[in-house]
Amino acid sequence: MTDRHPTASTPLVRTRDDIRSYDRGTGVVTRLFCNQALCGAGVTTGTTILPVGKSVAMHWHNCDEQIVILNGRAETEFRGVRTPIGEMEVAYIPAGEPHCFHNVGEVPVTMLFIYAAGEVTRTFAATGETVVHLGAEDLAQPAGTR
Repeated sequence: MTDRHPTASTPLVRTRDDIRSYDRGTGVVTRLFCNQALCGAGVTTGTTILPVGKSVAMHWHNCDEQIVILNGRAETEFRGVRTPIGEMEVAYIPAGEPHCFHNVGEVPVTMLFIYAAGEVTRTFAATGETVVHLGAEDLAQPAGTR
């Protein structure tokens, strides 16, 4: 990637070496492809790998979200209902809607995320704490959310 600050009108390619991995605890790893800061993008994209038997805490975002399951079997939970979701299926979650994902299969789940904002926040339902997406406090299961 170049050293200049990207703008929304600057095309670029981010290679594997450019894409950082974030350890979010309990074995959950997220790779951030693009967002406002990295690419000048009005959307945020990347992947999260959810190990077998693991979940992310109930939370909501400041923007709409789409999750595409690339590998594995999961359940998405919102409005008190858990719904199965498998490979090449998509979950759409509107901004402000509490939700979470559970790996219910026998292999890690790889999820492609697409947020409808270049800057994303996550608010944990159990605590009401709002954190910056992939900031130091953005853990899969932060204290007080289990």
